[in-house]
Amino acid sequence: MASSMLVHDQRLAGNPPGNLADNTYRVDATVPIAHAIGWIAEYARRSGGLTDLYVMCHGFESSMNYGQQMSMNTPARGGFGLQLCTEGLSLYNATLTSAFKDRIRKITIFSCAAADTAPYNVGTAADGMRFCGEISLWSNAEVVAAVETQYYDPSHRTFWQWLSRSNKGGSIDFGDWEGPVYRFTPSTPHGTVLKAPSPQ
Repeated sequence: MASSMLVHDQRLAGNPPGNLADNTYRVDATVPIAHAIGWIAEYARRSGGLTDLYVMCHGFESSMNYGQQMSMNTPARGGFGLQLCTEGLSLYNATLTSAFKDRIRKITIFSCAAADTAPYNVGTAADGMRFCGEISLWSNAEVVAAVETQYYDPSHRTFWQWLSRSNKGGSIDFGDWEGPVYRFTPSTPHGTVLKAPSPQ
């Protein structure tokens, strides 16, 4: 198990760093999520397993209170899933990631507020912490995701930052995560803090 793969939903503008993964799989709104997950699982099988799967896409954010079925007069929060392929990936279809079971060691989600949960959305379909924990349980993989909005300026080809500092060929440039980052595993599906925010 030494291969890695990056799946990039091209609605997230910019080019992913070419040196981040062994293979880049580009998707958009025309690719069914079941097809994409099936192909990633097949690539992992043929590769003898993946050490890392990197997911680059937008995260859905909203002011919707699912428990009371009303819109809140508050800033948008995350946890509503990922803009990945035709249908997206959310708590409604997270079970699809069972195709990754024992084929992928770690899934890092580079998107806005994938692990966020507004207090009024705990236990609902907009519970981002539960969403990431479910992916970990179904895939038997470690999952890494952020709680806060990650800022992205396509005109400068920069992104919320973490891994690569090169910007060759207009590729997405990483530095530090915004806010806390959580790690989810099958034994800790509720999540543990991997990176706390820097003191102000």
